Order: sequence, then C-alpha cells, then structure tokens
Amino acid sequence: MADGIRLSLATMRAVFPRAPAAVVGAFVDKQGVLTAVGLNGSRRRLAYCFANLHAETAGFTIKNLTENINYTAARMAQVWPNRFASAAAVRARYGTAAGWQLKAFDDIYGDRMGNRPGSSDGSRYIGRGGPQITGRDGYAEIGERIAQDLVSAPDLACNHALQPDIAAAFWDWKGMNKYADAGDFPGCVKRWNGGANGLAERQAQLARILPILQKAEAGAVAAAPARPPPDPIPASTPASQPPAWAAFFMAVAKLFRRA
Repeated sequence: MADGIRLSLATMRAVFPRAPAAVVGAFVDKQGVLTAVGLNGSRRRLAYCFANLHAETAGFTIKNLTENINYTAARMAQVWPNRFASAAAVRARYGTAAGWQLKAFDDIYGDRMGNRPGSSDGSRYIGRGGPQITGRDGYAEIGERIAQDLVSAPDLACNHALQPDIAAAFWDWKGMNKYADAGDFPGCVKRWNGGANGLAERQAQLARILPILQKAEAGAVAAAPARPPPDPIPASTPASQPPAWAAFFMAVAKLFRRA
C-alpha cells in the first residue's frame, strides 16, 4: 500500500462524464498501476493527466479511441501548413481516390517516430488510446511497459480495460511528474504532443477537473500487483550425493552386515 489520491467511481464519472462505463470502472479498479508510477501521488498530477486525456479523446468518446484520419484536403492543409500551401496542393500530391488519406499519413508520418520509410507504418500507428499513442516507437515503448504486443496488434491500445495501464505507462515514459510538481502545464502539454496543440482546451479541462479532484480523499492506495516470479527450476542432484531411495537401501544393507 502507498499513500495517494483515491479515485472513487463518482469522482471518475465527474471527471469523464461521457466516457464508457468500462473505462471509468477500469480507472477505479486498477489504481495500482497509477500508484506504481506516482501518478496519483498528488491531485495536480492526476489533474494534468486527466485534462490531457480528456482533450485527446473528447473524454474517451471518440470512435474506437482512434484518431480520425478521414481528413478533407482543406483540413489537411490547415493542420500542416508548412507542408501544403493549399487544399489544391494536397489533392495534387495524393489525388482524390478513396483511401488517399492513408497515402497522406504514410507520407507525413513516414520515417518519423520509428515508422519505417516506404511502409504503411504512418497510417498503421496513428493515435490510439487515451494518450493517443502515435508512431511505431511509441507503440513499442508502451507495449513493453504494459506487457502487450501493441506493435503487432495496435488496436489493443483502444481496449477499455487497458486505459489506466496505457495512461500510466505514457505518463511515466514522458517523465510527466516533474512538470506537474513544478506547476508547468504548458510544459506538460508540449512534452505530451510536441507542441501547444489544443492548449486552450486542455487548460479549460484542467480548470474543470482540478476542483473535482480536490474533493477526492487521500489515503492508502493499493500498489500495482507484482508479476509472479517464474517457477523455480529444481536443482539437479549432485553426482556425489545418492538419491534418497539409494541411501535407504544402503542403510538397510549395513544393518544386515552387522547382524
């Protein structure tokens, strides 16, 4: 057990009012994974994390907890103005046939974040889960931390029951405790997504969520269950020591010789 902020079902429902019940319940049932990385060590840490999770996924309500890549050409030019001068430039590069967005994401995200150039990694490892993990390296890192093969099965990152594990792993991977402890929310956001994308929405969620967590009680919180150690390998019997049955018969033989 460790001291921390206890998350009740009522608290989590207030933080994520429209989230699926399975997600809310998982955060209540699996508080140990938050304890393991110190995430529930303070209300501010939790508020920083939850504000970002809410902004990334509209409170865990986006479809399949997966980034929507069905962009229009105009939207793509707006999101990546350094790449595309206009919607016409987007259409000129990728065409307008069904699935052109996949080609665009393979290009835009290719050879970045561990994605392999010339592959479909860009569109395969799009944002998923509460933190919106992105890139092959991100999936590999989080997968290793939660003991799930997210590289081979990236959709596992959308599993409702795994959201506390993924959030805790992402938070710890990015070293977020120091930003929360310093009161540096913009720094936390930049570390989270590489810039100030959606900062105003994240700040609004922080202002809403922190008072909710102020009402949560502090106390002993269960630690994450330790992984069971592997079964011990039986030690081999030394050659100089006879097995038990042999020792028994040798003792009997000695008795007969004495008789």
